[in-house]
Amino acid sequence: MTSANDVYAENLVDGHRTLPVLVDDLATATRAIHVAMFLFFDDPIAQELERALVAKSRAGVHVKVLLNVEKTNMGDPFSTGEERMMKEDPEFDRDPTRIDELEKRLRAAGVEILDTNLDYDAIVETGEPDLDAIAREIRESVRVDDLHIDHRKIVTIDNRIAYAGSANFGAQYLHRHAFDPKANAHDEAAAARKARAPEPWWKWHDGFVRFEGPVAHDLDRVFRERWRLGGGADFECIAKQPAGMLGPPRGVRVASARVLKNEPSSRPNEIREAFVEKIRGAERTIFIENPYLYHPSIVEALVDAKRGRPAMRVTLVLPALDWNDNAFAHDAQQHHYAAYVDAGIEVFEYQNHFTHLKLATFDERFAIIGSANLNYRSMEDDKDFEACVLIEGEEFARGIDRDVRDRDLECSKRFGEHDVHGASLAAMRVRLRDPRTLAMIAAREL
Repeated sequence: MTSANDVYAENLVDGHRTLPVLVDDLATATRAIHVAMFLFFDDPIAQELERALVAKSRAGVHVKVLLNVEKTNMGDPFSTGEERMMKEDPEFDRDPTRIDELEKRLRAAGVEILDTNLDYDAIVETGEPDLDAIAREIRESVRVDDLHIDHRKIVTIDNRIAYAGSANFGAQYLHRHAFDPKANAHDEAAAARKARAPEPWWKWHDGFVRFEGPVAHDLDRVFRERWRLGGGADFECIAKQPAGMLGPPRGVRVASARVLKNEPSSRPNEIREAFVEKIRGAERTIFIENPYLYHPSIVEALVDAKRGRPAMRVTLVLPALDWNDNAFAHDAQQHHYAAYVDAGIEVFEYQNHFTHLKLATFDERFAIIGSANLNYRSMEDDKDFEACVLIEGEEFARGIDRDVRDRDLECSKRFGEHDVHGASLAAMRVRLRDPRTLAMIAAREL
């Protein structure tokens, strides 16, 4: 028997596990669907999600979408490779980053869309004191609009179900067919094209966590806040509803799930503070998988925690250079490997595919998941809009350690003493930084 206060969480890793569940959940909507998605490409996978949204909108469900048109057109400022990847699909014949027609189709079906790429000086007054205080702080903090983005990835359905995580809407992130983690992603895609198999794309290691319970309402409030700050018309969040009201809940019951968020303001970054608090408080284990890990507060907390508790196992899984979509960020990240290795921290680079997962566990009890990277853009007080969830639940956290950490280590290269202190060119590259990276770090742009 479930109660209105029960919270359930399910970690859905990789597109073949995430997409079918998400599409099925969208089909159950009867009142409202809210989507906050940094990138929403016009490719076969996003079109499947588009069809689900259109069908619900035409059936009378209120559907609202937050997305970034300019950054999607760019394929993200650092380039996800989406345009090049889809050019190699013989069944696809247009640029998936040009989303004008996608917008038209959604709007024609009654879907409300708000572009989050905006003039931050125009952040609106809503008439709500708390929101207006945030609006004033954003206007005062932002100096260059293009240095700030809404990076959140949230889906809420009838305030019963919510998704939060790291995946965007597109073929790299979500897919129907599993990839082989031990096969080179580009070779795998080429083989699929040659065999005329479906989904001839290189695929990322990514996902969402699916929630049922009151946290869905909390994530919907985050969506509403951003919608109103961007000038969207007011609406009321649906009242909280009990978990599992349409059937048995999915996932595992967790003790609590607290939404963490930040925006470009002068307020302390609560996601950063939660990470630092959990790192400092951990006693037995820390596991972090993140594509960009180099913010000084996180690096210093990890090294101090391991030195203070030498018996604690600290494991980092980060992307390898061949798969990282941002060479400057990888340069900044590797610079800290020597300090990690010297402190006894396990450092691994995930091979063959780009890991875009952003999750962490502490003492097999707490987990943090969401959109935030552990870099300057996500961890500073005045940069991007991000949303994470801090989850307390032993079964859930242990599941991440078992199903993500332990499995990913099998497909990763560990960095040791010779990799960071040796005389080889590769070791020297780990220790040094490109001057351009230093300049970007000085400007807090990475």
